Amino acid sequence: MMRQAILISMTAAMVGSAASADHPGKRLNEVTAEKEPGFEAIFRPGPDLVTEDGETLSLEDFAGRILVVNFRQASCTEACDAQHQRLAKTVTSLNAGPMREMVGFVTVVEDAADIDTLDAENWSMVRSQGGLEDLEARLAAVSERSDEATMIHLFDRQGRHVGIFHGTDFEPLNLLMHINGLTNAHPHPEPEGILDRALGWFE
Repeated sequence: MMRQAILISMTAAMVGSAASADHPGKRLNEVTAEKEPGFEAIFRPGPDLVTEDGETLSLEDFAGRILVVNFRQASCTEACDAQHQRLAKTVTSLNAGPMREMVGFVTVVEDAADIDTLDAENWSMVRSQGGLEDLEARLAAVSERSDEATMIHLFDRQGRHVGIFHGTDFEPLNLLMHINGLTNAHPHPEPEGILDRALGWFE
């Protein structure tokens, strides 16, 4: 327990100091890809996704924040559990530092039972009965990789789909550092029409 607390404190301190240090900037995707085989860069407007049980997410709820989305089908057991453990490490480390208010995590599930979100205020679950597979497939469709591994999707502060972490072998620290890079990225001008399209996301 003491060792874990020390590691969390060290990670938080490192991320906090990184916020005022040099960042890869436009090379963020390249730098992450060099460190993390599971990373894939994406750059597309966020798609329209609607859950089927009445629960919705509005892009406005995450305006100005980084959004991290993953999916848990009821039939996905070992792989989703392994992904969840790695994601939980990222959330724990991130929330121990200054980025807590800058990032939102959303897990879309069929069954929320026994899924621990660490009581983190910035990690929520949205239930989707019957439509989760379609929602997951629509986001996965933008990937150029043919594998069917579980994915974690990243969206920047303008609601654009900017990255995917594939599988369960990614390094939680690499996900954390990539999110950190996104929080420090300066906003880019929106191409005409993308903002209007993005505002309909999750409605």
